[in-house]
Amino acid sequence: MHGRNHTHRVAALLTAVAALASFAGSAQAANSRPAEMTKAEHRALMLRSEALNRQYGLGSETSKPAAMGGQEYRALGLRSQALNAKYGLGVASAPPAVTVAENGFVWDDFAIGAGAMLGLVLMATGVFAASRRIPRARVSS
Repeated sequence: MHGRNHTHRVAALLTAVAALASFAGSAQAANSRPAEMTKAEHRALMLRSEALNRQYGLGSETSKPAAMGGQEYRALGLRSQALNAKYGLGVASAPPAVTVAENGFVWDDFAIGAGAMLGLVLMATGVFAASRRIPRARVSS
């Protein structure tokens, strides 16, 4: 009995460790802040984006704010285009540059994949250990 109980405890521990490793990898992948941006810069960008979405009614079914009439909305669009042209803002003519790691290998993605693989191996080991039958020594009387 003692051996089987011990095996179940080890299997449960391995399964728990695998689940935690899996969740840690997915939490790291969920972080959408670019590496070159500080936390303060990212927070400022998110706050600005949310304010602009509220101001212009974005994120809902309509692109035009409910309180704004059709002519007002058109005037705002024309004014925005003129300001963009005056200050050189708006869509760039050249496509944005793609940044690639110096050696062409993304280590962050590798770490996430390695963590997920470790979790799978630990879960498989736990399932195997839990399902394995240990032969008992029979005592003849």
